Amino acid sequence: MFKRAFGISLIAFGSLVFADNSPRDNLPDLGDVTASRYSAQQEHDLGRMWLKMFRNSVKTVNDPLMQDYVEGLLYRLASHSELKDRRLETVIVDNATINAFAVPGGVIGVHNGIFLYTDNEAQLAGVLAHEIAHLSQRHFSRSMDNAKQSTIPTLAGLLAGVVLAATTGADAGIAAITATQAAALDSQLRFSRQHEQEADRLGMETLSKANMDPNGIPSMFVNMNANRRYARSKPPEFLLTHPLTDSRISDSANRARQYPRQVYTDNLNFQLMRMRAALQHSKNPEDLLKNWQDDSGVNGEARRYGAVIALIALNRWQEADEQLAALLKDDGSRIAYQLAKADILVGQKRYGDAIRLLQSQLAIVPNNNPYTVKLAEVLQLDNQFDEADKVLSLQSRQRPNDPNLWYQLAEVRGLAGNILGVHIARAEYFILQAQFERAKMQLRYAYELTVSNKIQQGRIKQRLRDIADMEEKLKNL
Repeated sequence: MFKRAFGISLIAFGSLVFADNSPRDNLPDLGDVTASRYSAQQEHDLGRMWLKMFRNSVKTVNDPLMQDYVEGLLYRLASHSELKDRRLETVIVDNATINAFAVPGGVIGVHNGIFLYTDNEAQLAGVLAHEIAHLSQRHFSRSMDNAKQSTIPTLAGLLAGVVLAATTGADAGIAAITATQAAALDSQLRFSRQHEQEADRLGMETLSKANMDPNGIPSMFVNMNANRRYARSKPPEFLLTHPLTDSRISDSANRARQYPRQVYTDNLNFQLMRMRAALQHSKNPEDLLKNWQDDSGVNGEARRYGAVIALIALNRWQEADEQLAALLKDDGSRIAYQLAKADILVGQKRYGDAIRLLQSQLAIVPNNNPYTVKLAEVLQLDNQFDEADKVLSLQSRQRPNDPNLWYQLAEVRGLAGNILGVHIARAEYFILQAQFERAKMQLRYAYELTVSNKIQQGRIKQRLRDIADMEEKLKNL
């Protein structure tokens, strides 16, 4: 389903500028990127509203370290792409299937299962670069403009299919998308295939400009094919709506060969995220531990890290500490290793040591979200609720659209006795989940507690007006 094989084209879109030193194809003219009846701001508003509804419908991953990695990779790629509006939002879905998607307005999502089917960072980057190309080319708007004389479904129907697919990982999402596209003309379907071809090519250009291996896209196609060939049941979902044809595979491989050859080094952080994803989907960490305890050969360092986090999951703190020691000795600045050390200290009830460790790391990388969230968690465990409140409140200004942050902040404020703060944090969490009635209820509770604070009352009134605007946009979706 890469929106199903690298993106449902009718949902994704983007802007086309050719680099003089890039391989070219004689692709058909897909129209003027800037000429559309949908403005970039309309797409942005639409995407953010959809993301709120999406979060309320699917299980997302609450892993600040993985979130930080995906966001960093996405912004690195976007900076080398033709994407003009780089106000991006990233969502990671807790689902073991291969999937990534782009939604109008700069929303890019991935299933954490994608780490289980990618061998190196270039393959994952190829997926994300392809989705960025859909956004930069504004493929959704151009698809809808091209089809305005035909009976094309509403955006809501298309996006509902993505929600269903992420929720069920089965036929329901595919059926919804198929039903909504049933009235599309054959010419429109050809247009969508052209969008996929265009996104393949532009994604490869982005990889090259970011000094990453352009072969990441064709090699990912090979992985898809292998997954399809050896699957015992039906093919992966993305192949059902966007077939991976032999010509597409060969075209991408030929295009990759046109780029200058060079040696690329894989990013260790990607391999560490693979270990985390495997653990997230494992029902038996003991089995993973047995596989990862052999840290010889390729990716041996990542497997040792995998063994550490598996031992942490099994509450075997001393063994985890012994395994981690060698990693910290060789690479003490790596965030994943320092966070693992903090987890071990927490498991050993050494909260003061964990707090000092995290504070020292934040002095080196201020505002780092994984460190900050972990620090607040340890402060809470150490009954330092007011300090945890301060830490998360400051971070909420850096990441106002992070629902997991607001959820944790509401809990901490409750323990700190900050009742007004609890209602404010809960309201922000519910807003980001498109639960507007519950958000309004929390704001009304907060308003009753601010009789003597006219400035705070004014802020609450404005937030209620903001919700009313969101509800109106939701009606028009």
